[in-house]
Amino acid sequence: MLLQFLIVGLVVATNNMVVALALGVMRQKKYRPRILVVFGAFEFFVPLIGVWLGSNVARMITEQTEWLGAVLLLGLGVFTLFSARVSRRDRKKLASAVTTWRGLLMLSAGLSLDNLLVGFSLGLGGISPLALAGTIMVCSVAAAAIGLQIGHRVQKNYDLIGALVSGTLLIGLGIAIMAGWL
Repeated sequence: MLLQFLIVGLVVATNNMVVALALGVMRQKKYRPRILVVFGAFEFFVPLIGVWLGSNVARMITEQTEWLGAVLLLGLGVFTLFSARVSRRDRKKLASAVTTWRGLLMLSAGLSLDNLLVGFSLGLGGISPLALAGTIMVCSVAAAAIGLQIGHRVQKNYDLIGALVSGTLLIGLGIAIMAGWL
């Protein structure tokens, strides 16, 4: 179970790292503490909501739980791959908007949609909600901090590659769950 949590945490954290790379490139260093605190709060609480929803839905659709969670993760992975096609100018505009509390809250809410689905998917299997939320939060905040630092240092736009890697990892996680490997 620990391995499953770590894999999920690292896969989910890739989205935060991608956005943090973009923010680092946009020289958002003075907002680093604000970014990490808001990311951390969303990364902890949104998976809990997902687990709660997943465990309640599980009671209603017990026979469907194994494949439903995997299908949700696969769908999220495909969506992430398609979202990588967003223009560079739009990504820079998004990075600039994060300097306000409102912008950062909206960005974190958008980033946490995958956490809601991951929590929902794994909540269908009856996992420990606090362990999942804590793992996702720690991995995501660490990845965001690393992304901010790397983005600030290299000043290049790696978010397209990151979105492709993130989408591929989510699809892989869905396949692994569907195949019974996790």
